[in-house]
Amino acid sequence: MLDWLKINKDYPQFWKDYLGKFENKSRRFVAFSTETTGLDPEKDVLLSIGAVAIENNTIVVKDSFEALIFQEKFTPEVALKTGVLKGIPDEKHSESEAIEAFINYLGNAILVGHRIHFDIAMINSALERQHCGKLKNEALDIEVMFKKWKQIPEEKQYSLDELSASFKISKSERHTASGDAFIISLLFQRLKQRLGL
Repeated sequence: MLDWLKINKDYPQFWKDYLGKFENKSRRFVAFSTETTGLDPEKDVLLSIGAVAIENNTIVVKDSFEALIFQEKFTPEVALKTGVLKGIPDEKHSESEAIEAFINYLGNAILVGHRIHFDIAMINSALERQHCGKLKNEALDIEVMFKKWKQIPEEKQYSLDELSASFKISKSERHTASGDAFIISLLFQRLKQRLGL
C-alpha cells in the first residue's frame, strides 16, 4: 500500500486531476484519432491528435481538440504517408504539452475510434513517458460496431475509407487526425442509431 501511495504522489498534477474524474459515468463521447510515425506503440511516436465531442446525439464541433506534435527527427517519408508536415516549433506542441492538453480535454468521456486499441496504445506509451498510468476511459470501436450491426465475423476488417463508403460519407478530410476524428464521429452517430443504442 505504501508503494501505491508513493507512486501516486509522484504523478503530474494533470494526471491526478484526471484520475479524480471517474466517480460518475460520463454522457459525453469523444471521437478521436492519431497520426503516428508508424504502427509500433513501443517504437513509434505521435505526430498529431484530433478529437471531437458528441453529446446528446449531437456532434459538438466547438468542443473539439487538435494538437500537432513537434518532432526533432522527421523524414519526408513520414510527411508523405501522414500528410503532417514539419513546421517551425512554435506551430506545434511538445509531446508532453499535447498529452497534458488532451487528457485535460478528454476527462472521463467515453472514447470512440476506428481500431481504437492502437490509438489508445499510442496515447498510453506517451503517458508512460510522462510517468503517468494508462487511460481509464471506456472505449467503443466503430469497426466492431459495424460488424455487430451487419453480423459479420470478427476476423473481417474494414478500413475507415470502406466504412465511410458504406454510409456515403465524404472522405475529403481523411488522413489528418482531426479529419479522421470527425469522420469517426459521423460513423458513430449512424451506427449508434442502427444498433438502437
